Amino acid sequence: MAVISETDRDVVQGLLEEHAIELVRLETPDLNGVSRGKTVTTDHFWSFAESGLALVSDIYCWDHDCWVATGTGFGEDLTFADLSMQPDLSTFVVLPHVDGQARVICDTYYSDGRPVEASPRRVLRRQVDAAAEQGLTARMQAEYEFYLLDGETGQPPFGGTPITTTLTNQRLPVLQQLARDLRALGLSPRTLNHEWGPTQYELTFDAVEGLAAGDDNFTYKTYAKEIASQHGLLLSFMTKPFAGLSGSSSHLHLSLFEGGRNIFWDADQNELTQEFHWAIGGLLEHAPGLNALLGPTVNCAKRYRKGTYAPASITWGFENRSVAVRVKAGRGDHTHIENRLGSGASNPYLALAAMLVAVLDGIRRRIEPPEPMATSAYQLDDLDLLPATLEESLDAFESDETIRDAFHPEFVKAFLALKRHEVKKAREAVPGYGSGEWHDEVTDWERGQFLFLS
Repeated sequence: MAVISETDRDVVQGLLEEHAIELVRLETPDLNGVSRGKTVTTDHFWSFAESGLALVSDIYCWDHDCWVATGTGFGEDLTFADLSMQPDLSTFVVLPHVDGQARVICDTYYSDGRPVEASPRRVLRRQVDAAAEQGLTARMQAEYEFYLLDGETGQPPFGGTPITTTLTNQRLPVLQQLARDLRALGLSPRTLNHEWGPTQYELTFDAVEGLAAGDDNFTYKTYAKEIASQHGLLLSFMTKPFAGLSGSSSHLHLSLFEGGRNIFWDADQNELTQEFHWAIGGLLEHAPGLNALLGPTVNCAKRYRKGTYAPASITWGFENRSVAVRVKAGRGDHTHIENRLGSGASNPYLALAAMLVAVLDGIRRRIEPPEPMATSAYQLDDLDLLPATLEESLDAFESDETIRDAFHPEFVKAFLALKRHEVKKAREAVPGYGSGEWHDEVTDWERGQFLFLS
C-alpha cells in the first residue's frame, strides 16, 4: 500500500475539486514508450492511489501491434498475472485539452511489493541514482522530431521541404495549441521549427534534472498525438515513415553537475574538462550497443545515411552536424553533449538511461576519445559505421558487458526478447528484409507497425 503525504493529498484533491475532474488516467510506459494503463472515476481515485490498480503484466511483452513476445519473463511466463500500478502524485496534472480529465504517471510493482525492474521508468531511475551515488546530477533533455500527417491518408498535408521557414510554423493551427497545452502539462517548450521533411517539425524543451527528463518526454510523445488527433491529424514519431524523406530523430542532450558546478567546464581555466572528453569517449566506445536502445525498431537504422543531417558513423566534433556526438558552442553552465544517434521511435526513459550509462562509464574508466572531426564525416569512407540493422545493435548490446550489466537482468531479458521478436516478425512479413532493397524502402508493413504508436 502506498504511503501518501498529507501535502500531496491536499494538492491533488484541490486540483480534482477546482477543475471538476471526473476521470483520471493512470498510465505507465511499456518497453516501446507507449502509454499503457486505465482510466478511473474520480470517486475511486484515492482508493487506487493508496492500494494500487491492477494492470496485466503483458505490457512488457507487447510489440507495437500488441502481439505477445515470448521469453520476456512476463505475460505467459507469469501466467498473465496482474501487476500493480502505483501513482506518483508528483506527476499528477490536469489535462488542458480534455475537459474534466487528469492524468498521473505510475510505477509498477509485483504483488509482493517488489518493483518491476523492466519498467522503463524504473530503468532510468536506477541510472539517475547511480549518478547521484557519485555525487552527480544529470540534466537532460531530448529533441523528438515528428511528422504531422493527414488523419485519413497518412500523407503530409502539404509538400516541400521549407526547413526553418518561419511561416510554415503558422500553416497548421495545431502547432500553436501544442505549445500552449504542453506548457499547461508542466513542460517548458522553447522552440518550434519546420524540419527537412514536409510537415515535419521539432519542438525543443528546457533541460530538467533526472527522472523528470523521461517523464517530460513521455508526456510530450503521448499527448502531442492526442492533441493533433483533435485537429484531424496524425502526429507520428516513427523514425523513417517515408523512404525518400527525412527521418525523425531524437537528439539527446546531457550535462552533469556536482553541486552547482558543471563538471564539463573548468571555470578557472576557461576550458573543457577531462570529464567532458571522457564522457564523449564512453559514448563513442559504446555506440553500437547503445543503438539498441536509441534506435530500437527495425525501421530506425534507415535514418543513418550520409548527407541527410543524420549521423552515419561513430564520430564526434564541435558544431558538426555530420557526426554522432556534437558539441554545441555554449560554455559555462550551458556546456553539454548532444548525442545525435537517438531516433524518433525511441523510448525516452531507455534512451536517456543508455546515454547516462555510457557517459558515466567513460568518466569512470577515463576513456579518451579520438580527435574531433573537423570536416564533414559524409566526405570520408574509412570511418567506423553504425549498426546497419536492429539485430546488429542487439548483438552489440548483449556483447557489451559494461553496458549490459549496468541494467537489471530482468530488463535485459525482457528487452532483448521483445526486440528479437520484432526482428523475427519483420523477417516473416517482408520477403526482402535485410536486403539492399529493404534499406532503401519503407514498406507498408513498417508503416502499419510504427506509424500510429511510435
